[in-house]
Amino acid sequence: MADLTRQYDVLVVGGGNAALCAAISARREGASVLVLEGAPKFYRGGNTRHTRNFRCAHDSATETLTGPYSEEEFFDDLLRITGGHTDEKIARHVIHESKEVLGWLGEQGVRFQPSLGGTLTLGRTNAFFLGGGRAMLNALYRTAEDLGIDILYDTPVTALDIQDGMFLSATATRGSETTTVKARTLVAAAGGFESNIEWMKEYWGPAADSFLCGCTPYIRGTVLKLSLNAGVHEVGVPTQCHAVGIDARAP
Repeated sequence: MADLTRQYDVLVVGGGNAALCAAISARREGASVLVLEGAPKFYRGGNTRHTRNFRCAHDSATETLTGPYSEEEFFDDLLRITGGHTDEKIARHVIHESKEVLGWLGEQGVRFQPSLGGTLTLGRTNAFFLGGGRAMLNALYRTAEDLGIDILYDTPVTALDIQDGMFLSATATRGSETTTVKARTLVAAAGGFESNIEWMKEYWGPAADSFLCGCTPYIRGTVLKLSLNAGVHEVGVPTQCHAVGIDARAP
């Protein structure tokens, strides 16, 4: 049972794939971990619940991937898709580390299947989740719960206390109560702002009024905006990818 009066080693804000992977990794290293998901349990996971595959580098074919996909080929594809708007150092690091993801996710209970009908061109490059994104999320949540990670739903973060680049605490709302949550480290993994049309219009203009959001209504970029307002460094092209980084270790 989550105890919001204690100080956790790691506070993870968000409930999707990135959030759960961070939480599980930290817990396996011995840290106490609290996950705050702003959405109700049924809608947990943000965009992850709507996905079905991800792309990763690998040196040879596997049970579900038809052939190798080298780091260099992956990087070339990324450059082509982004029109060259890619931070090479970050991209190459992520691509290199992606080679370990298939095995690691399998260890957390996630299962894969061959590419689906109509997606044969992705059979070599993209790993498909057996049962889709929600099945993947369910596997990760089961592992997190088995490891003793505390998880709270319907608990959006509304404020961050970051001073001199150091994370001190977060303000979370649970029902009618507002609570200050303290942790030594913050992982902000609450996703982007796809369902926030007003923010989308800042980058896409009036055309955003006609956008149809294919995700849950909870992906509004609140934590992202709080982080940026606190001086967190912005990385990437907003219309393609919105990412931030921070040294969030409290004294």
